[in-house]
Amino acid sequence: YIELGRVWQIILVVGMLLWLFIVFRGIKRGLKQESDKGGLIHLLFYSAIAVPFFYIFAFFIEPDTNFTMADFWRWWIIHLWVEGIFEVFAVVVIGFLLVQMRLVTKKSTVRALYFQFTILLGSGVIGIGHHYYYNGSPEIWIALGAVFSALEVIPLTLLILEAYEQYKMMRDGGVNFPYKATFWFLISTAIWNLVGAGVF
Repeated sequence: YIELGRVWQIILVVGMLLWLFIVFRGIKRGLKQESDKGGLIHLLFYSAIAVPFFYIFAFFIEPDTNFTMADFWRWWIIHLWVEGIFEVFAVVVIGFLLVQMRLVTKKSTVRALYFQFTILLGSGVIGIGHHYYYNGSPEIWIALGAVFSALEVIPLTLLILEAYEQYKMMRDGGVNFPYKATFWFLISTAIWNLVGAGVF
């Protein structure tokens, strides 16, 4: 995403803005009905805005940019956009869908999301240390970075575990759950997030 030519980067941003407009059209009525600006639908919209917005830092890298500055902005994209914004967006979208399936409450989803924000903002600077393998930094920063970066998957994992417990209670109670395929897809997404972003 960083090494695309400038024309392709512009096309990518235009595509993301078009996607943002489509998302906005889908949740516009919900935004009007939700009085709390920190409610789940608003948080979904804010995180959708952040996806194209935080990619803009890729435009600060030019072919003649000093390597130090280019690398600085590259880490903004890699750590903040990919490992930060996408993690937040995953929690919001999956939480939103789980609420619609009545497997978790809005309150628990918002709580998981604020937990995600706390981890991202509270440990993001330390978490970036897992990228320092290439620059000769002391090993302690790589270890601390790996630990704090791996914490980013915990909120989504906890949310999925809560949803699975609710699903089991419904199944054991004889309720015919109508969204099984969607639910198992969300579980597999969370598991791959846990393995890919947490373990690997």
